[in-house]
Amino acid sequence: MGLRIFILTILLGLLWSTGPYFYKGHKGCVECHAPHFETDGTCIDCHRGDSRSNRIHIAHYRLIIGKYACFTLPENSVVREGRRLIGTSGCRRCHKTGHQGNRMASNFDASLDKTLPEALAFAINNPAIFMPNFYFQEADVTRLVNAILDSSAVYASTSNEDSRIIHFEENRVDSENMFDKHCGSCHRMLTQQLGGLGQGDIGPNLSGIFSEFYYKNFRDGKSWNSNRLKQWLKNPRDVRTNAQMLPITFTEDELRHLINIF
Repeated sequence: MGLRIFILTILLGLLWSTGPYFYKGHKGCVECHAPHFETDGTCIDCHRGDSRSNRIHIAHYRLIIGKYACFTLPENSVVREGRRLIGTSGCRRCHKTGHQGNRMASNFDASLDKTLPEALAFAINNPAIFMPNFYFQEADVTRLVNAILDSSAVYASTSNEDSRIIHFEENRVDSENMFDKHCGSCHRMLTQQLGGLGQGDIGPNLSGIFSEFYYKNFRDGKSWNSNRLKQWLKNPRDVRTNAQMLPITFTEDELRHLINIF
C-alpha cells in the first residue's frame, strides 16, 4: 500500500508540473499583465483567475476586472461612495447587503461567490420588473458593485441557507386587492405576502415603505408608518404642499386591508 501511494504521489507531481497548467518558463499573470499593487497581495488575491495556467479560459476563470476589484484594496474611496449610494438609494428595502436589509429580492451578501461583477452591473442597469430604475451613471454602477462585493467578502453566509428563487413576472391585476385597485395604476412594490404588485411607474416604488431602509421622506425627515400613510392618503397636500397625488377615500376595512399588504 505504501509503495502504491508513493508511486501515485510521483505521478501526480509529474502531471502537475508538466500537464496543461504549466509550460517551461511560464511566469504567471505578469507574462501578459504589468504588475501593480505588488505589496498588497498576489494577482489572484484581487482578481481571482488561475495564475498557474497559460490558457486564457483557465487563467481568466471568474476573473474580476480592474474597475470591479477596488474593493480588495484597503480603505478604498470607490467602496465608500458605493456604500453611500446603497444607503441613499434605498437598496436595502428589498436586498440584504452588509448583513442588513430585507429579503424580498436577492441576498447581495452571497454575490462574491455566486455572481460575476458584470452580472451585478447589468442587473442595476437593466432593472427587473418590480425594481426601480435609478438611472445610475456608469461610475456609480462601478461604485455600487464594489460596495456589494466588499460586503459580500465580509458577510458571505456560511450557513446552508436555501437559495431564494424569485420570479419577476408581469403583474395580473387582482380587482379585490386594495393596492392593485387603488394604487397600482401609479405605483409598484414587492411584498412578502403577495409578491410583486402594481404596474405603474408614475409614482415612487413603495417596496419596504414601512421598513427602516425606506426613504425618510414623510415630512421633516420622518419614516413612514401606518398612521402616517393614513394621513397621507386622506390628503397628501396636508403633508406636502405641492403633492400631485389626489386624496383617496377608503372604508375602514379597505384601509386595514391595504395596510396589511404593506
